[in-house]
Amino acid sequence: MKLFNKLGIITAGVILGFSGFQGQANANVSVFTDRTAWENALSGASFETETFDGAQSSFEANSTGNVIGNSLNVDLIGGVGDTGPTGLAGNGFFEGEIDSSGDDALTLQFNTSSAITGFGILGLQDDSVSSPGGLDLEEIGVEVNGEKFLISDILGLTDSSDGQSVSTVENVDPISFIGFISDSEINSFNLLHGDLVAPGEVSGGNENFYIDGIVTASTTPVAVPEPASMLGLLAVTGVGAASLKRKLAKAK
Repeated sequence: MKLFNKLGIITAGVILGFSGFQGQANANVSVFTDRTAWENALSGASFETETFDGAQSSFEANSTGNVIGNSLNVDLIGGVGDTGPTGLAGNGFFEGEIDSSGDDALTLQFNTSSAITGFGILGLQDDSVSSPGGLDLEEIGVEVNGEKFLISDILGLTDSSDGQSVSTVENVDPISFIGFISDSEINSFNLLHGDLVAPGEVSGGNENFYIDGIVTASTTPVAVPEPASMLGLLAVTGVGAASLKRKLAKAK
């Protein structure tokens, strides 16, 4: 485990526990660290959680459509020469690696079976059940609809926007929740190395991690009768009224 300032990270975690990181907008994407606030912002949405409880699997470099849940699959973009593994760990976690090192470079693209409006990453940690701490948070990046974020920036531990070298910061406990909402539909999102988010500012070439689950949010539009259907209904009503008038006239 690399040296880091545990006190500073614990303090930041306490502050986030009360306030949450919410509503930071980067173009069309907002980021949250409080799940309740994220769900409230998605009022009316339906939620589905992938828990990664399947059998152990390991996906090959440059492979696509690797199933990891009921509504999620993952593409490995690159990864030749990476030690991996990437896939279901067989213990309730998704195990992955991201890399920015030349030919070994690896980005993970998560694809949804249908369009969603938001998603949340649950229980991000180092790739060990017994020792979840020690994940280099500045090396983990997320890309949503073209917008890129560093996990360490989201948690308020670094600020890559200053153009300076990003400090090495590690988690102590699993990161319980990081959520995203876009004002346009999401069909996929990427986990990528931090050097691809803040080029030249992030040290380290690769990082392995566990994710405990991913929750997705989707909305179902309310069906509105088409104009043609409404006109058809009016036409039928008109025919019925005319028929009734004719019957009344004969009765007289």
